[in-house]
Amino acid sequence: MSNPVASPLERPVAVLSAMLLTSLLASSAALAAVTTPGTQASIIAMSQKPKSDAVSITYAYLPKDGTLDLYALSSSGKMQKTPVGKVVLKAGDHRDVSVSLNPMPKKGERLEAVIEQNGQPVAHPSDKAERTFKIL
Repeated sequence: MSNPVASPLERPVAVLSAMLLTSLLASSAALAAVTTPGTQASIIAMSQKPKSDAVSITYAYLPKDGTLDLYALSSSGKMQKTPVGKVVLKAGDHRDVSVSLNPMPKKGERLEAVIEQNGQPVAHPSDKAERTFKIL
């Protein structure tokens, strides 16, 4: 028959095993939280005067490598089909991103910044106003 009472040597081993298992599970959960995708693409752009042939996008976050494209907007707010500026960016945080414009938009024209991956726009949860700006 087995003895239901653990010997004095078995107790520390059991306690250490439980502590090790708890530590490993906590580490796995923390690692999963760090590597789990979920942060969505975002852009902040401000109205500005171009410097030479470029504008500066205040902030962009790309969850994956892609491009930051600038499109002219019609007076009704419809985005044109061809971008007037584009820059390739790696995944991550980007600040003060310079984007060359061609053709140069006229003063008062509105542009919208869009993140694209594989030639397709990425869904932007942020307010469209944060991505839309005017050429001063």
